[in-house]
Amino acid sequence: MSGGRIRSVRFKDGHTVDGLGEAFAAASNMQRFGPLMHGMMLPGFFTHQLALAAYMQSGMMKKVIAIPAEDRVREWRDWQADSDKITLIEAEEKRLELQAKTQEAENLRGVGGGAFIIVTAGNHAEELKPEQISKGGIVAINVVSRWQIRGKDWDRELASPRYGLPAMWEVDNENGAPSQIHPSRVVPFRGARLPAGATLSDEGKFWGDSRLMRVYTEVSRSDETQAWFAALVKKAKLLRFGVPGLETYDQDQLNKRVALIAQGENSLNATLFRASGGTDDPGETITDYQVNWQGIPAMMDAFDQRVAAVSDIPFTRLMGRSPAGMNATGAYDDLNLVKTVKTGQELELRPCLEQLDPFLLRSAGVDPEGVWWQFAPLSAPTEKEAADTFAVIMGAVEKLQATGAIPDREFAKGLQNLAIENGWLPGIDEDLSKLSDDERYGLNPNPSDDDPSAFTQTEEGGDPSTEARGNLPATRQNARV
Repeated sequence: MSGGRIRSVRFKDGHTVDGLGEAFAAASNMQRFGPLMHGMMLPGFFTHQLALAAYMQSGMMKKVIAIPAEDRVREWRDWQADSDKITLIEAEEKRLELQAKTQEAENLRGVGGGAFIIVTAGNHAEELKPEQISKGGIVAINVVSRWQIRGKDWDRELASPRYGLPAMWEVDNENGAPSQIHPSRVVPFRGARLPAGATLSDEGKFWGDSRLMRVYTEVSRSDETQAWFAALVKKAKLLRFGVPGLETYDQDQLNKRVALIAQGENSLNATLFRASGGTDDPGETITDYQVNWQGIPAMMDAFDQRVAAVSDIPFTRLMGRSPAGMNATGAYDDLNLVKTVKTGQELELRPCLEQLDPFLLRSAGVDPEGVWWQFAPLSAPTEKEAADTFAVIMGAVEKLQATGAIPDREFAKGLQNLAIENGWLPGIDEDLSKLSDDERYGLNPNPSDDDPSAFTQTEEGGDPSTEARGNLPATRQNARV
């Protein structure tokens, strides 16, 4: 190894190859290559070939990478704007296949890193500003892995706002010539940040740690345990032949004898062997291989539980099993899963989408003023849960209203926003927007003599029965009756 790069690899059999890519190609299978991979867990050494091999050869590894990516985008996001604007935005997201491509980029984040490339007309080496995008101005959103794109001229100045970022990105064309892409057109999906001072290249520090790196050892152990169990099951089907005078048989005789026994098992579903001919003739014996299965499932579960712990995926979600135990309901697992997914959405996925959104909105032909979004709920409550939640919230609202601490107009605004955000009255936001402010938020915009609630104050010498509450707005008066 020289200069932080592996120049050659020597296998246990003494075979030496040059370069890590050739080492991967020279390995006959993952079992032979496994010890080599176990010994190279630093991000700088875990190359694209090794990461891809580890991902492709293990179903468990694919699942550990795919579950977080799927859960983060499964319910997608809810836009908050006028219905016409939402229709345009969602149509643009569909045209660009944004949800599916975000899942692809999240998968790449788990393997080692990936990025969106915003494709528009014009020179991609020039800075792209949102105001330059007209309706339909985004031609495509393309997804690349970190190994398809390279940063150039990294900023190492600690006082710079772009510290640790490249001045330009490069990607190879089909003809092998590199194309320059301005950073404003690239939305990186990076892994977890590495500790400061890590002795890695600028590229390695930028992309950070991958989920694959974090779980590789435990997934490998789980896969090895499954392979061992599968081999044990296969071995349990073996028959042991006891042939008297075996040493006197030549190879042809032995092959014929074994073939006859095997033919009997295949054709007659029975084992054919020569019985004992007496005291001096013990005959042939056939013994089934005995395996003690007790404790094996628990041991296999222990390895899988370790994978679940390291990957931060609940065991029931990872293994697709119902909760175990007399009092288990799965509620705790569901709560942990929701917390994990929401954390990933807010800390990792949201910054990526917010970098893209100014361009997306203009490409949809929507003025971004007043437009925002939130991640859609990961699961819908049952009707009973929704009703119980509504009753509790409205009870708290009534108590808050009765205090008189909030002016009626502002209270009405807050209550309407609460109803709209929770979707209690679908379409009410659009109907309310058609009203004037006095009609929408006013207490009694058109009071009449017939409306007793209009008399919110009393003149001097007025009815003493109304004086105690005469200075309160009508809404809060009624709340205190």
